Amino acid sequence: MLIQKKRQALLALFLCLSSSSYGQCLAQGDLQVAQVQRIVDGDTLHLSDGRKVRLVGVNTPELDHENGRHEAFALEAKQRLSSLAGDQVYWQSAHESEDRYGRKLYYLFTKDRESIASQLLSDGLGYRIAVPPNIRYQDCFAKSEQIAREAKRGLWQHPTQWQPQAGFAVARSKLTSITHNRGGWWLETSQDLVINIPRYAEHYWSEKDIYFLQGKSVEARGWQYQRKNHRKDRFKSVVLTVKHPQDLRRIESSD
Repeated sequence: MLIQKKRQALLALFLCLSSSSYGQCLAQGDLQVAQVQRIVDGDTLHLSDGRKVRLVGVNTPELDHENGRHEAFALEAKQRLSSLAGDQVYWQSAHESEDRYGRKLYYLFTKDRESIASQLLSDGLGYRIAVPPNIRYQDCFAKSEQIAREAKRGLWQHPTQWQPQAGFAVARSKLTSITHNRGGWWLETSQDLVINIPRYAEHYWSEKDIYFLQGKSVEARGWQYQRKNHRKDRFKSVVLTVKHPQDLRRIESSD
C-alpha cells in the first residue's frame, strides 16, 4: 500500500512538472466570456456580437486568403486557435484596447484560465511580440516560446532566415554602428537592414544599454518596411521597428 501511494505521488508530481514545463500562462484577475463566431487565422477571430479580436503578445504566420500561398504553419496555427477557443472564449482587454484596424486587443484564455497565446507559442505556431503598452504576461510568453525553440517545434524546426521584405520579421545580425536623432535610435546591421527604436519607445532603454550593443550580434523582431527613395550608398533599404527590450536581445554565436 505504501509503495502504491509513493507511485501515485510520483506520478502526480510528474504530471505537474510536465504541465508547468509546457509553458502555460494562467490568467491574472477576472475574465469575461464571449461566443466565438469564426476563426480568421492563427491570431485573429470574430465574436458573435460583431467584435473582431486580435490576440495580444503573439504573431502567427500569415494566411493567403486570395491565392492560398500560406506561410509555413499558418494553417496549423489557425486550426490550433480553433481547437483552443472552441465555441466560447474567455478574455481580458489589453491596456490599449483597440488597434488602427478597429480590432479589439484581447488576451484570450481557455475555460481553465490558460493563455491561448502561450499555448500557440509553446507549440511553435507563432512568434512572441511586445507592443507597449500591452506588455502584460510578457515574461511568461517568453518562457513559452523558449520551450518551443529548445524543442525545435513548428516554426523553430529551422533557423530563422531574415528576408528584405515588408511585414513581420525576426532578424539576426551584427550591429555595425549606432546613431541617434529626432527619429530615435538607429542600429545599423551587417545586412541591408537598420533597426529603429522610435522616440516614443526610447524610455524603455538607457543610453548605456543601447551603446553596449555596438559590435554585438543581436536578434530583433517586429514589423519592417522598405524605405522609399533611399540612397544605397548611405542608408540601409529596410527598417525594422522595435518597441520593447524583449524584442531586441544580444545573442551568442551558439544561440
